[in-house]
Amino acid sequence: MKKNIYIILLVFIVVSCEKSISEADKKRVADFNEKAWQYRAENDLEKAKDYYSQAIEIDQSTTSIRYELIGVYVEQDSLDKAFELLEEIPSKQKETENYYQVKGGLYEYNGQKEKAIDSYKKAFELTKKPEVKNEMDLMSLVNYTMLETLAGNKDQAVSRLNKTLDLDWLSESNKKYLTTFRNEFEYYQGNGTLEFNPKNDIIIKTTNSDSIESILKENHINISGSSSNNGNDTTEIYISEKYRKGIEKLNRKNAP
Repeated sequence: MKKNIYIILLVFIVVSCEKSISEADKKRVADFNEKAWQYRAENDLEKAKDYYSQAIEIDQSTTSIRYELIGVYVEQDSLDKAFELLEEIPSKQKETENYYQVKGGLYEYNGQKEKAIDSYKKAFELTKKPEVKNEMDLMSLVNYTMLETLAGNKDQAVSRLNKTLDLDWLSESNKKYLTTFRNEFEYYQGNGTLEFNPKNDIIIKTTNSDSIESILKENHINISGSSSNNGNDTTEIYISEKYRKGIEKLNRKNAP
């Protein structure tokens, strides 16, 4: 669960530099960053921290590296250190959407819901509404609508994504990407990014999985996963608790 929260909060962070460094130092930073990523993939977080720290010593102004290191401390449950690192970023970067978005995530993970929401609101206020002209703009749109939802404006976020889904140039993978988030925001219950972690709270057993999955999709209900029992052709479909009202509505609709 910790890793999912970290990914959700930091996937949209971009590189931000305030001063230039030599080409040789840029290469060293890139090498250290790459090694840190490799060690994280191997779950060797101590070595990952070491290489991120070395990169930061060379380049103090690229905040994305500091955010990555913050993520490592989150994975290690070292929230005090994560907050400390966040406050060490260059002062000009403390009035950006990235700063408040990450700060909100740390507050949320620390159980400080009200402070988290306040930070998400500040992040949303500082985030420029994206213009969607091509596929490259979709990630920015999702980040914007995610913050819009976390700030308490889920209806506007859902409407914004629905309008985007009407664009005729979207590929099927684009539509699936947007639809997944649209569904998450539509059923959002105000509990922060924890709600976006897929869970297997509800299990639907069926011998007609294609039909069930199609019905769920039509009613904007995301599926967390599924498993099949070849012995009796039964499939178990897993769904997060947040979609229970949608499922109950389906049951009432299909009741005799």
